[in-house]
Amino acid sequence: MSTNNTPTPHEKWQKSAQTWINHQGQSGDYARRVVLDPALEEILPNLEGKTVLDLGCGEGRYSRTLKSKGAIVTAIDPVAEFISHAKLLDPESTYIESFAESIPLPDNSFDLILSYLTIIDIDDMEATSKEIIRLLKPNGQLIIVTLSNMASCTDGWYKDENGKKLFRTVDRYMEHFSMNLAWSGLEITNYHRPLSYVLGLFLNHSFVLTKLIEPLPPKEDDYYSEEFRCPTFQIYALRKE
Repeated sequence: MSTNNTPTPHEKWQKSAQTWINHQGQSGDYARRVVLDPALEEILPNLEGKTVLDLGCGEGRYSRTLKSKGAIVTAIDPVAEFISHAKLLDPESTYIESFAESIPLPDNSFDLILSYLTIIDIDDMEATSKEIIRLLKPNGQLIIVTLSNMASCTDGWYKDENGKKLFRTVDRYMEHFSMNLAWSGLEITNYHRPLSYVLGLFLNHSFVLTKLIEPLPPKEDDYYSEEFRCPTFQIYALRKE
């Protein structure tokens, strides 16, 4: 806890853990269920017998999906309640209470590392990228599912007097900053960073970008037109050379 009694990002997650577990349920929220899971399904390689690290697994929902695809799953998260919940629902996989900046596992352990909406929660991406590089096998894959760097530096929609959505602004794009968010009883901190910075952490260390997509909901979905104008998410895949 900081000296002015402001909770740290980790303390916020600890406080919100049970609310988050209830919010996600077994199938995830709208964004995961409708937009991100289907897009990720299209780019995941064959995971049968592959060693996979779920980096920031939360309550373990997608770790269980990876396991169902034949992966040998190890998952980390710094929130003890998330890890306990994940172990309860999936006692066969390995769940470790750990921050992403320092992971107690040996070098070259994984064929695939997945970060599913977690780099936005991580304070020190420099240290985390070094851990990812260390843990990934040569020719291993890194898949990052995250908020669009454009969406994370906008201030909502500007509307006319009738409530019609006109446009969104982009500001402070090249800055690095934290954002305090609250919804549905949750209070968390996310981080904005420019795309060039995030990708550079890996491209500057002999990784190759193999995929970059901005997933959208189905065209018949109520939110399709809004997401088409300003997508909320990005998914990128990289290979360690």
